[in-house]
Amino acid sequence: MKVHVIYAHPQEDSFNAALHRTVVDSLREAGHEVDDLDLYKDGFNPVLSRHDRDTYHDVPANRALVDDYVRRLESCDALVLCHPVWSFGWPAILKGYIDRVFIPDVSFKLRDGQMGPGLMNIKKLATVTTYGSKKWRAWFLGDPPRKNGTRFLRVVCNPLVKVSYHALYDMNNVTRADTDAYLAKVRQAMLKF
Repeated sequence: MKVHVIYAHPQEDSFNAALHRTVVDSLREAGHEVDDLDLYKDGFNPVLSRHDRDTYHDVPANRALVDDYVRRLESCDALVLCHPVWSFGWPAILKGYIDRVFIPDVSFKLRDGQMGPGLMNIKKLATVTTYGSKKWRAWFLGDPPRKNGTRFLRVVCNPLVKVSYHALYDMNNVTRADTDAYLAKVRQAMLKF
């Protein structure tokens, strides 16, 4: 299976970087082909400009601005997002990627006023993330990142997509044993992906 990993964290020595390495290495160990996209290293521009918005419904013009990213997304069988949760949302660079790449005739199809999924090729979807907050606080606030990763992304993929969400909460207070256990859990999940 070809798995597109989208990673969003600016620091090479962060725990999220260790998670990213674990995700990629474990997927490869399991025999998957991995297309790894590090949004920061790639220099992805997350800003949806006036021109981008003006051409949003002009499919050839809009797609031309991000065609390489679209082709990578359309050529995979599975998608894994690896990122921290900041301010109860995706990092700005990841949100900008979604805004700029999940465009008409890519992530969704409009036919006779009805919207349908566009990423029919994606049959597995996973998120690997960390929160600075405790789980109860995320729940109290509606946990937008979890909803984005398990609901929003689900509706733009194949209707039979299998979705998993892996989160480590309260990063400010976890122990080394907690982070080691989470890395092991993520490794096992990716080996079985």
